[in-house]
Amino acid sequence: MKALGPELGNKVNRCTFDAGTITVFAESAAWAARMRFQLAEAEADLRAATPGYRELIVRVRPAKPSR
Repeated sequence: MKALGPELGNKVNRCTFDAGTITVFAESAAWAARMRFQLAEAEADLRAATPGYRELIVRVRPAKPSR
């Protein structure tokens, strides 16, 4: 979240770390694209701050079905 900053950090729905993979779930495809770009620039910092880090995945949160 620190790597994303306050504007993008507020658009994260969930974040997980499992078996060396950080998965970030974004509100929309547009926000996910911006997050991918920002996190690519911060990848060296992520590696230094997260023991066992191997890869980063940014996904879009599935939309809730309308009723």
